[in-house]
Amino acid sequence: MVADGSAMYKKMFAKAVEELDGNAAVTCVSAADEALDKIRLGDFEIIVIDAETRRLDELLKAVSSELPKAFVLITARPSSASDAICGDALTKGAADCLTKPIHSSYNENYDAIKQKLAAIIGALREKRDKKTEPPKHEREKPQKITGKGGFRPEIVLIAASTGGPLALEAILSEISHGFPIPVLVVQHMLPQFTETLAQNLNHKSRLRIIIAEDGEPIDAGTVYIAPGGLHMKLDEENRILLDDSPAINGIRPAADKLFESVADSFAGQSVLAVILTGMGRDGEKGLAALKQKTDCYCIAQSEKTCVVYGMPRVAIESGFADRILDLQDISQEIESYCSR
Repeated sequence: MVADGSAMYKKMFAKAVEELDGNAAVTCVSAADEALDKIRLGDFEIIVIDAETRRLDELLKAVSSELPKAFVLITARPSSASDAICGDALTKGAADCLTKPIHSSYNENYDAIKQKLAAIIGALREKRDKKTEPPKHEREKPQKITGKGGFRPEIVLIAASTGGPLALEAILSEISHGFPIPVLVVQHMLPQFTETLAQNLNHKSRLRIIIAEDGEPIDAGTVYIAPGGLHMKLDEENRILLDDSPAINGIRPAADKLFESVADSFAGQSVLAVILTGMGRDGEKGLAALKQKTDCYCIAQSEKTCVVYGMPRVAIESGFADRILDLQDISQEIESYCSR
């Protein structure tokens, strides 16, 4: 379903979907009332909503209630007001945002929309058609990792992409005050949305949640979120380093960059890595480095609770995931290791 007041954008989205998937059925609406009716009666896999659509919050609540597995894409014209709306929508159930292309030609605009939809449709098709069989030890009752004195990490690393804001909220809002170690988060997100994410999480968590700053030392009980558009690393003195070096696989910040730096700065120590919902393979190379250089234990979010089962699937199939957990169980698992 495409909910947009612009006939041109509705036409481009509908055409792109039809070209990408000949079996797809596209419904276009203009007003909130009609969109609400369709949501309550339909069974949409993808819902595209213009940020300027009236009663946006009501639409997001309706999708959450009626079609919780639908992928919600918010589109907006480039402006600071639209950025604020999109950032807020990501904390209320939207999976992703797209700044409406305003190139000089129709074809350029259409190609930008088609490219975005191709990524979404591809990820959803993979999630639907490729069901990964859990390893044997995951079908049985998993055992917590044990070592000399038990596993107690010195730091927690979290990687997330599409669907990440709500997954982060589900985890961080449940962790107790006084959490004894630092938490570093890489969420694939545009710079203009990161501050809204941090503010929302800070309001709903008992932890201190901030946007990471260059040169700042990391402290226990604080969650550091990588700023959109910048890679986040740790130096040998466990201070945060931010840089605008080239994107990795089109992504900046990238979890691989953070994980690889922590593999060096925490060599020989215990590290807990958590891979959440998201497209792509980010985290795979970084996990390889962590497994080689540190005592790394990795939790991957389960397929059934992911918006997009990309990053967790790669971690599992690469053999780096030690536990596969539903989203609602991850916070308890984190605390079980870190409260010892």
